[in-house]
Order: sequence, then structure tokens, then C-alpha cells
Amino acid sequence: MKGRKSGVRRVAAFAAAAMVATSLMSACSKQKELDLSVRSSDLYVEKNEAVGDNFVMGVDISSYIAELQSGVVYYDFEGNALDEDGFYDLLYECGVTHVRIRVWNDPYDSEGRSYGGGNNDVDTACRIAKSASEAGLKLIIDFHYSDFWADPSKQMVPKAWEGMTLDEKGDALYDFTLQSLEAINKAGGDIDIVQIGNETTNGFCGESKWENMAKLFSQGSKAVRDFDEDVRVAMHFANPERENAYSYYADQLDLYGVNYDIFASSYYPYWHGTLENLTEVLGCVADTYGKQVMVVESSWVYRLDDGDGSANTISDETVGVDMPYVANEQGQADMISDVISAVTDVGDLGIGFCYWEPAWIPVQVAYDEDGTLINSVKEENRVIWNRCGSGWASVFAGEYDPDDAGQYYGGSAVDNQALFDYEGHPLESLRTFLYVRTGTDAPEPTATPTPMPDPGFVASEGDVITNGSFESGLDGWDVDGFNTEDAASNSRTGSGSMHFYSATAGATMTATQTVQLEAGTYDFSAWLEGGDAGTSDVFKVTVEVDGQIYEGTGNVTGWQQWSEITISPIEVTGDTQAIVTVSVSGTTAGVWGAFDDITMVKR
Repeated sequence: MKGRKSGVRRVAAFAAAAMVATSLMSACSKQKELDLSVRSSDLYVEKNEAVGDNFVMGVDISSYIAELQSGVVYYDFEGNALDEDGFYDLLYECGVTHVRIRVWNDPYDSEGRSYGGGNNDVDTACRIAKSASEAGLKLIIDFHYSDFWADPSKQMVPKAWEGMTLDEKGDALYDFTLQSLEAINKAGGDIDIVQIGNETTNGFCGESKWENMAKLFSQGSKAVRDFDEDVRVAMHFANPERENAYSYYADQLDLYGVNYDIFASSYYPYWHGTLENLTEVLGCVADTYGKQVMVVESSWVYRLDDGDGSANTISDETVGVDMPYVANEQGQADMISDVISAVTDVGDLGIGFCYWEPAWIPVQVAYDEDGTLINSVKEENRVIWNRCGSGWASVFAGEYDPDDAGQYYGGSAVDNQALFDYEGHPLESLRTFLYVRTGTDAPEPTATPTPMPDPGFVASEGDVITNGSFESGLDGWDVDGFNTEDAASNSRTGSGSMHFYSATAGATMTATQTVQLEAGTYDFSAWLEGGDAGTSDVFKVTVEVDGQIYEGTGNVTGWQQWSEITISPIEVTGDTQAIVTVSVSGTTAGVWGAFDDITMVKR
């Protein structure tokens, strides 16, 4: 792509094995002078001349300890089993400079059973920090300020802080931050960056008003400054593809005087728009406010089949013709290289990249006699996930998060996005962190990868709705307020949806379509997902036929938590027209979501 300074270096498709350098860059205490000679590899990776000595090359390995406790074994490139410390040495040798660790306050139920997701309390962070720092790796501490996952769809307050006033919560947040950092430091951790919150796009620690969020952000920042003025403070957001979102967040941080150093972003290529846009929105923050910028979460698949019996985020059932990369090790190398280039294209304030959970592989896999992967160990895996916390959520998490983890607990949804295979052997793509500094001797592939087949929505025979799956944008709809800017990240099937987001309260969004009907009985269906709704929000669909109005309503419960709105039966006595209306009204500031797969089918 054409970025602000230079083109993002595209790299193409394939994977294999190679030699790795033992020297690394000077950002870590253990490092030697980096040998910048070209590396021998079957992966094509172009050297990025803009990557400097202090550029962060991070990996989030928060689930690693839980994986070990579940019996997972990791290996080096020669097939030797690694002990716990050897794992970090391997990361270091592959060019990794930083380890990112999420921290939850109290991820345990009333009987002390883990919510899962890696059991990421402060003690787990200390254990990872000690071994990582001994291997020469610096730390990025990712405080969620929640007892379990915090992301754009939910920012739940820790149990112990429920009922506190804002000032009390701020004091508790300051104390928890300072005490946790002191514990990690005492364990030997070399802390470089501290995140005050995780993907605080729509809220933070139970607060949704920016004035309140900023007050808590500032308390976290103050704790970091009081701990060590040299440690950098990062604010973390998601959805860079949303128009004007990042400039708005940066404006609010500035308005309320939040003291921070790094504006950090998630960027998953399957959902988060183009690399050109990523460079542009991060560059705007860097240019306007002089903040460092980086990507702290990103990943891509090297295969599409599932390894642990728990459905994956990206699979052969979800991919389509618009896959940004091929599903193999070369595709992972392409993605890593491209996103790093998108960050360096910002200029000197583009300071780093972090891959999310490259070691979160299945705790057990099974193959049939032909070597085909099967999921026959699913039930045994569930026992291990609940006992060791190595799945994304255990059954015990329902006590804290009944609407999400309480219903959808299970294993790893990203095992096919790891940089280790299902048996724990490192993929050649793990060395991309080194290769972007050296380049490789593999020829640049010239063939264009064949796109994956699109398993998207297929309308039933007799469906009268035009473009109800929004694979053709908003064609066929008269729209006010809806858009398809964020379609890929909110689609139920295929790659399109009708997305909505309201930055202010009280907005109304509508989409209408006039359809032709003949006599008969019709069934109407629309699918809805989203979050951050208030009690006043109304999500409604109506079908008006010859003056009679049929109506259905729904609600939103979280990202990719689709619910169906149905209207049935709709009786039509003769040839006529119907007006179909989809609307969101009475909106709460920050409400978001999407409609998809709208049908009206004659029986």
C-alpha cells in the first residue's frame, strides 16, 4: 500500500524451515549486536529498513502457564522439548523483544475455581515475568481492571469494586496498579509498557461516560508514574476502521488531561479494515498529539481446521473470497510484515507490534488412521479446560459473566492462529520477528493465491428481500444512519452486514426497502448483534402490507452474539407491495451493532 512515508511491503504465500540468528536487537538487556545479514528461509520476507533498534517486537503469551499445566509440550526447531525457561529463550532467538501479559483482578469464583482464559491473576503475571526477563525480554503489562475479559463488548467492574463511588473506584484502581507492578518488579520483571485498560473502545471498568473513564485512566497512569517514571503508559483501543473513532478517543484523552505515552490499537486484518487506514488513523494521533503509536494485538491463521473441539474465530466456515491473506505460514509472515510496515509508515512515532497468543494451542489433538484431524477428544479437553483454565473460559466463569462466558465457555478459539503447530512445534512464521530486520533469500512468489470459497449467506427460494445479507453493501436499501464501514467485523455470514454506531444519545437510524408480493403466507427474519445498549434503545423491524403493520423487536447481548427477530405469519391476499423497515432508536451514546441475513420468504 501507499502509506505516509513509504509503501507497505507485501509478502506472498508459502512456508517451511530455516536457520535462526542468535543475535538480537539492543532493546533488551541480554541482547547482542544484531547480525543484519540476509537469512536463509523458504518464507519470503522483505527487510524493513524503517525498523529501528528500539522497535517493539512483542508476543502476548498470557495463556502459556495454563497450557503447561494442561500438559502441553513445546519444542524448538530441532524437535527438542523445551522446559519453561527454554520457551522464552526460543522467543528471544526468533527476534521477539517483549512479552505482553494480561492481568485480571480476581479471576476465580466464590469457591476459588478459575474462570479460565489463562488464570491471569498477578501471581501468574509474576511467574511469566520472571522467566521472560531472565531471557532478555521486556514486559508489556495489560491491566484489564476486571475479573475476566474486558473488550469493546464488555468492561465489567471487578467484584470487589462493585458498589464503589467513582472516587473509591479510582483509589482502588491506583492501589491495585501500584501493588501489582511492585510485585511483578520484585519477581524480576523488566517492565517497559503498562496498559491502562484493554480495548477501552466503549467503556472502562464499568464506566461509559468519558469524564468518568478519564478519571480512572488518570489514576492508573499516576500509579505507573509513581512506580517508575521511565515506564511508558499506553491507552488501548480497537476498531480503527470506524470513521473518526481514533481521533475522537485521542481528543477525549487530551480534553480530560490523561497522562500517557502510547496510543495502542488492536488490528486483526479479518475485521479491522485496510492497512492504509490503520496507518492514517494512527498517524493522525501521532501528528496531532505527539504520541507514540503501536499495534498491541494482531494475528492470522496458518490453517483453517480446528484442533481442540472448540470452534475457532476464523475457520473454513467463516472465511470468504475477501480473505486478506492465505491460510498458511507465509500468510502469517505476510500479515506480520505488513502490519509492522503500516506502523513504521507512521514515522518515528510508530514504535511497535505485538502478536496475540501465538502459543495458545490445543491441549490435546487427535487424528484418525489416515492422519486426518478429528475432535474426538473434545469431552476430555473440556475437563482439562475447566481444571487448568487453559480454555478461553471455564464453566465457572458463568458466575461473573453469565451472558457470555456462562453460555459459550470452551477452549481456544485461536489455536489455528498460533505460531506453534497443534503439537507444539514452532512454525517458521515465528521467525518473522527476526526476518523483518534481515530479509530472507526466498524468491518473492509471483502467483496470486486462490481465494477461499465464500460460504456466505444463501437466500432461500422465494425470498423477496434484495441484498438482505449486505454482500453488495447497502444496495437495494434506503438508509439513514446505517453503514457498511465495519461490515466484515460484524457479519453473521459472508463478509457484509448493515452496521450501526451512535456516538451521541437519542439518534435514530433507519433502513427501508419496498418489495413486491403475491398472494400467500410469508415468514420474515432478521439477525441482530451488538452491545453497549441502554434501557431506552429499541431495535425493531416492521413490515407494512396494505396498511397493516407487522412488528418484531430484539436486543443486543455482545459482539457476534446473534439473535433472530422473526415475524410470522404475514398473510397476503393478493398482488401488492410491502415496506420493510429496520430501525434503531432512542439510542444510548456508544451503542453499536449490526443487522444481517434479512429474509422474507413465501411458504
